[in-house]
Amino acid sequence: MRAPPAKLLPMKGLNRLRRALAAAVLAAPGLAPAQAAAACPPPPEPPSAQELAQAARDARDRGFLWKLQKDGRTSWLYGTVHLARLEWALPGPRVREALEASELLALDLDLQDPEVRRRMAAAGVARPGESLPAALQQRLERRAQQECAAPQMLAGLKPELQIATLAMLAGRRLGLEPAWGIDMVLAGWARQAGRPVRSLETAEEQLKALASPQRREMLELVAATLDELDNGRAQAMLGHIVQVWAQGDHARLQRYPEWCECQRTPAEAAAMRRLLEGRNPDIAARIDALHRSGRRVFAAVGSLHMVGERALPALMAQRGYRVERVVLEAPSPDILALWDFDDPAGSEARFRAALADATHDAALSLRTQVARTHSLRRQFAEAHRELDAVDAGLAGAGAEPRVRALLERGRTWRSSGEPARARPLFLQAEQLARSAGLEFLHVDALHMVALVQPDPEAQLEWNLRALAAARSARDAQARRWEASLNHNIGWALHDAGRHEDALQHFDAALAARLRDGAKAQRVREARWSVARQLRALARHDEALARLRELEAELAAAGETDGFVPEEIAENLLALGRADDARPFFAQAHAQLSQINTVDRPDDARLARLLALSR
Repeated sequence: MRAPPAKLLPMKGLNRLRRALAAAVLAAPGLAPAQAAAACPPPPEPPSAQELAQAARDARDRGFLWKLQKDGRTSWLYGTVHLARLEWALPGPRVREALEASELLALDLDLQDPEVRRRMAAAGVARPGESLPAALQQRLERRAQQECAAPQMLAGLKPELQIATLAMLAGRRLGLEPAWGIDMVLAGWARQAGRPVRSLETAEEQLKALASPQRREMLELVAATLDELDNGRAQAMLGHIVQVWAQGDHARLQRYPEWCECQRTPAEAAAMRRLLEGRNPDIAARIDALHRSGRRVFAAVGSLHMVGERALPALMAQRGYRVERVVLEAPSPDILALWDFDDPAGSEARFRAALADATHDAALSLRTQVARTHSLRRQFAEAHRELDAVDAGLAGAGAEPRVRALLERGRTWRSSGEPARARPLFLQAEQLARSAGLEFLHVDALHMVALVQPDPEAQLEWNLRALAAARSARDAQARRWEASLNHNIGWALHDAGRHEDALQHFDAALAARLRDGAKAQRVREARWSVARQLRALARHDEALARLRELEAELAAAGETDGFVPEEIAENLLALGRADDARPFFAQAHAQLSQINTVDRPDDARLARLLALSR
């Protein structure tokens, strides 16, 4: 279950936090100068009492939190971001509970400590021979102007530190401020609360990790970062990373190396190792030392230190800690619960509303369903555009959104009359879902493969495979496929002329719908299918009796279903009662011609209904 909303902090706590945020504004590095041009983002200001009260009301858990237990004490490890939005600055209930239970705040580097800032400034000065070639220096200066950095902000710094500062300042146009960086805010909160703050590294150690060991590597890194800033990819990636943090999207974080596009060159890969894996062992040792000193530690470190085999949680476990992740992300939405296949537009609205709190993978899955609502409404161009956007976000995504993207692209091609283009997509979806253990989607893919087989025997074979997979599944939702699959098998047998066998499967589909507590319309569809097969067997009186029951139920509910009067008319016509059938054909034509989804009968069938109604 989701955590309850954060309670409003008492006025004393709000005042303390407001002072902490003011301190963060004053201490934040790399802020645009007050005299910046109108095109520059305005410098952040401490929030008003009203803004802070609203932020407290809206506070929710974000980021990544682990509980570390050893020697009868509990400490915490928290993954942060170094720039954020004001509304993210206040911790949610679980993070606040951990903060309040701790006795000491440990940061990778406490930039509110004057001595740390002094040592950072001294260690960051460029040495002789570390200057950039003139052309590259000019590019960097142009970029600094675009990011509204005053000349004195970067003057004399090592090139790596200059480019890192510009990369951070680029986030300001996205509403991301270093002043609201979570480590900065936590440092201010701890001081206002009288908690000691410790750095887990020295300024010299952090800058050594940032510095390139060879001049060639440094030049390559600066040029590549400028390229990324100039073409906008750096800003887009930064925005995505902080969104992963804001959603607490742990699965996406763990796949960071797959989607970050940050290790494309040897220089980039070496820099990543230095900045993350290379620093983690010492950081873990110092967290351990603080915990062993007898204090409960809240260690807040950049979230990317939580990724990979040498991530901090893994290193703490190696040191004998019981490491337990505290789940902060929203639970995955129940896609089936959001669906109403009889109301695609209403379903689309629910899917879009669910996007607000969705993790990256969940959002991709939701957007595939938005595409499906378009396909059901025969809006095929809109469906393909939505799926194109999903495909663009699949780098580093998990199996579920990949399978769903394949399924919905295939469904869109099939519904638009191109089953040959759909077939390979469904086959890919089937293989991926099976290998990933996604039982519900595996059965879905099997049944879609069946639907695009040109040969009735092949259709039957694939449907029987799907039915076997559904019956053996551990996933209850996958087992609920039994009704639909028996329905599809019934139609495959009907097309093959095996009407007695088809009737058995239609009866089984009806029994499964009733067992599963399906919606009334789904049960009526199953009953209609049984009646249709009775007509195929020339058992017209039995068919009419069932259809008359459906007709009465629809009338009592104030609903219509043009397929029911059509089937009544066909049975009457088969019995030689053409005059009695005529008004039912008319009623069927009037209702079925109004359908604007993929269920609409083709023009030839509608024309026949109209002719028989006269």
